[in-house]
Amino acid sequence: MPERPARHTLVWLSADADWRADLPAHEPRLAAWFAQGFPAVVARRAADDADTRLRLGVPLPPAEGKQRVSLRVPLCDVAHMRAPPALSELLAAGDAGIPQPWQESLHDLQALAPARVFGAFAWQWLTALPYIHERSDIDLLWQVTDAAQAEALIAQLLAWQTRHPHRLDGELCLPDGGAVNWRELAGRSRQVLVKRLDGAALEARDALFATREAIA
Repeated sequence: MPERPARHTLVWLSADADWRADLPAHEPRLAAWFAQGFPAVVARRAADDADTRLRLGVPLPPAEGKQRVSLRVPLCDVAHMRAPPALSELLAAGDAGIPQPWQESLHDLQALAPARVFGAFAWQWLTALPYIHERSDIDLLWQVTDAAQAEALIAQLLAWQTRHPHRLDGELCLPDGGAVNWRELAGRSRQVLVKRLDGAALEARDALFATREAIA
């Protein structure tokens, strides 16, 4: 298998995968989940986590209490994986991908910049189980390469938010693999919370793109 996958990567396990739930009581539900051919998602690890196995999560539908079930599995037991679905994929599926009340808003959003989908919209598209409800927000990932691109995108997202009634959440993905909540980056704090595969920490806003811009 390739190197350890990034956060939000979707993972399908082999039939004989040696996975273990963090809580043994969750194992029957996870067994049924994987028997349906559904994936798990790569989750963030603690910085001091000595367990070499892959940390995964399965977010259950709201009807099951909106639990996020955690598990561990050896990387060698991953059958295949893929990035989260593109917003364009969900829009192309019509009502099967995006509920009608969201269609106009998300077509408008897609026109701003390419994005990938995680959260409720992604899981409903992946499983056909009911995740989306009237108070759902849309969770997106945008790749940015420099501070100017990030600032321009944030301005567009803020403008989008004034035109549409739905809540938009998500992360801007940095060149080094970190990610920052777009709303936090839209603020004026000198430090922002950067999430990485091996933990999360406050980092100086001015340093987020410093290495890449110095090379350029």
